[in-house]
Amino acid sequence: MKSRIFAMLLILCLLLCGCSKIKVGSGKPGAEPALEDRPAAASTLQAPISQPEYVEYQNLFFNKQAEQFVGQHVTKVGIFIIMHDNWSNKDRYYVWGYYDNTKCCDWQWEFVPNHPNDLPRAGSLVKMTGTLEYNEAALDKYWYKDAVVETVTRYEGETADVDLTVMDGTLERVQLLNLLHAPDLYEGKTVRIYGRVMTPNTIQHPYYDNVWKLDFTTGQEVPAIGTMVVVTGTWQSSTLVNAQVTATGGY
Repeated sequence: MKSRIFAMLLILCLLLCGCSKIKVGSGKPGAEPALEDRPAAASTLQAPISQPEYVEYQNLFFNKQAEQFVGQHVTKVGIFIIMHDNWSNKDRYYVWGYYDNTKCCDWQWEFVPNHPNDLPRAGSLVKMTGTLEYNEAALDKYWYKDAVVETVTRYEGETADVDLTVMDGTLERVQLLNLLHAPDLYEGKTVRIYGRVMTPNTIQHPYYDNVWKLDFTTGQEVPAIGTMVVVTGTWQSSTLVNAQVTATGGY
């Protein structure tokens, strides 16, 4: 029980501390980035940049201003992901984006969809409209309820059972905790992740040194150390085996 509580605390800590990655979404006119009018296929992840969202995220979770946001019915524009919460044994739904082009800081909003069976593929750019509420069931105690999700751009890149390439840095690390603390749940599943080549058999976080690292085995030649890559392999004993390693500049 203590190990479960400790792992959960780690998840909460990462979500709320990562790189102060949390807050945003004022719902005020002009706060949303320019978007296409109708869905289109996309194979490269392009996360929205929104400094107002980041500021709001910070104010709500760190600056104790949540009361002024609770009850607001707003629209958030971001990348959609589904992350399975092993500790609560439930799927959690988020939209996220970056503070700026450095990708040093991100924001992510949890929401409860009205129609979970009609959601687009993870990695899609969406408009999520819902009402913020305090709820103990939310991972960080606040989420958007009764959320309606509109697809702006469908993501149609490669697939994997667990695709970390569609997540922001904070959620990516939480998913890695899921993998590493409950490895048996993922044994034999395909995992896709991006980062920087650290050694010929290790990938690390793409933007920060030593935030996380993951081992892999591959029969192919690995790009030079420091190269940004996508690694896709089979999860086996906390290592990605038989991995395909592809250099990329698209993240």
